[in-house]
Amino acid sequence: MKNKNYITLLSLVVLIAAVLLFAACRKTEHQIPSDNKDATLESSNISEASSAVSETSLPDNESSSAQTAPSQVESIESKAPEASLSGSLFIGDSRTVGLMEYSGLENTDFFCSVGMSVYNIHKKPVSVPNVGKVTLTELLSGKSYDKIYIMLGVNELGYKTESTLAKYKELLALIKEKQAEAAVFIEANLHVTKSRSDKDGVVNNASIDSFNNELAKLADGKKVFYINANPVFDDGYGNLSADKSEDGTHLYAKYYAEWSKWIADKTASLAGEG
Repeated sequence: MKNKNYITLLSLVVLIAAVLLFAACRKTEHQIPSDNKDATLESSNISEASSAVSETSLPDNESSSAQTAPSQVESIESKAPEASLSGSLFIGDSRTVGLMEYSGLENTDFFCSVGMSVYNIHKKPVSVPNVGKVTLTELLSGKSYDKIYIMLGVNELGYKTESTLAKYKELLALIKEKQAEAAVFIEANLHVTKSRSDKDGVVNNASIDSFNNELAKLADGKKVFYINANPVFDDGYGNLSADKSEDGTHLYAKYYAEWSKWIADKTASLAGEG
């Protein structure tokens, strides 16, 4: 009888223990989803917080150095002095023809032709885009210009310098008479390449420099200015860079936009524009 009671008691203890163990397991199972939910929310909160920091904690200009660089360059470039060439007149030979065709300048007039010189500039009308076929006197009498640029001299190198300068001064006098308010910019004639210069007894860089030096003396720094773009396109030895010209005399088309920008920047520095 005592053995039977002992077995019954033991069975009861085992049953109670099993019930308690089962209850504990059930409780643990119910807690796991809750813990996972909290973990998920915490992960979500961290992700959102990280996103918020990356989007709002730093000023826009410090958010990315890779993005900052272009905007800084644009800002610097926008502050560079540059005069508008709109409302200007360019007078010249084939180099100026290239400027007209390839620089992209707008609202600008060009009185130019291949072979133009101070000796023939008044002899025949020239077709001026958006104006028509006119002589220089007609053009200067019919329109007003803020700035007038002149590049002449290479086609005149075979003549006596004194005679050429006399004709050049006559041209300046006509411009001053017809366009009294315009600023006049005498452009130095661009160099030719070394190969062209070395083999040409007339059109060579020594002769170009000599004539340019005389042109510089015609500027007064008030209404008449002298500008020299040769350093922009030279090879460092006083010659037009061979890689910038096919024929040894004229720039490749892609360089005319650079030339026009240089003219605008130089104009600003001399005439106080920009």
